[in-house]
Amino acid sequence: MDWRHSGQCGASFGQRVAVPAHSTRGQGWFLAGSAASLCMVTSGLMAALTGPHPSLSFEFFPPKDSAGAARLAEHAASLQDLSPDFLSVTYGAGGSSIEARQRSVAASKLLGQQTGAPMVAHLALSGHTMIELEQVIDQFLANNVAGFMALRGDPPGGPAARWINYPDGITYANQLVDLIRRRSDLPIGVAAFPFGHPAALNLTADTAALAAKRAAGADFAVTQVLFEAGPYQRLRDRVAAANLDLPLVPGIMPITATTKISKLELFHGAPLPDRLLAQLQAAAGDAIATERIGLKWAVGLAKELLAAGAPGVHFYTLNSSVATTRICAELGLRGHPFGSAKADAG
Repeated sequence: MDWRHSGQCGASFGQRVAVPAHSTRGQGWFLAGSAASLCMVTSGLMAALTGPHPSLSFEFFPPKDSAGAARLAEHAASLQDLSPDFLSVTYGAGGSSIEARQRSVAASKLLGQQTGAPMVAHLALSGHTMIELEQVIDQFLANNVAGFMALRGDPPGGPAARWINYPDGITYANQLVDLIRRRSDLPIGVAAFPFGHPAALNLTADTAALAAKRAAGADFAVTQVLFEAGPYQRLRDRVAAANLDLPLVPGIMPITATTKISKLELFHGAPLPDRLLAQLQAAAGDAIATERIGLKWAVGLAKELLAAGAPGVHFYTLNSSVATTRICAELGLRGHPFGSAKADAG
């Protein structure tokens, strides 16, 4: 296992924040409460991502009101028996308001407190000054996160809009990785793009950008949404050809409604396979049939990805646990109860 920061996180993190007495909750989820216990959680996170058994993680988006927060907590708690290796909450993107970004920070803290799950904090550099980014990093550290996802984020206007450098800010994700790494020894994840980043000139340039993030201190990568295994395998091959020692976790989003299709293709850049699109179009107007098709496709995709050597699966849940729970049950997929990943690493 190549985790360069193992054994350091306890001391360095303990210098930054005071943390309360530790507690454990749920099926192996561990709520860090001391510098030493946090180090165990973060080393367990990297052990899960590099060990012999598939990792399992879930991603949510921040709720807009108290009712949404209650539903989010309910869905996250219902996934507890699956012992995910981490949860994450997306960060306000596209130049969103300060209030929207703070909802992300608050939602991450809430889920960590209510579930005891290791939380990996999303942070996007878009629309931030350097000082603001440092302040948000420190907020997340004070909330006892287990790691970070360092992202460029979309410009104002969405993913297709022209990028505009923010005054006194930074431009590239590798710069954000470096900024986080200078303040923390926690694991850092980054985005990987099976079809190449929209701003990349070509796949060679896209691979070079991923290499720059690795060189800045990134420990793992999570792909944008995938609907086929082939793009993941090609990404894996070009990452290997570049000699990047980086766990590459595929991201899966179950399709449960046809109304989401156009947004999926716009925001994630992954075209739907013709065969899947034809099945969904044939089931148009039948919600039950649409959900059945989406779940069956996601199960088959996850099986193919894991058979191809993917280190685990990251589910984009859209704040619903039902589809994800069914898929994991069909796969027999569970995360690592706290202690087992650590034992595998030892």
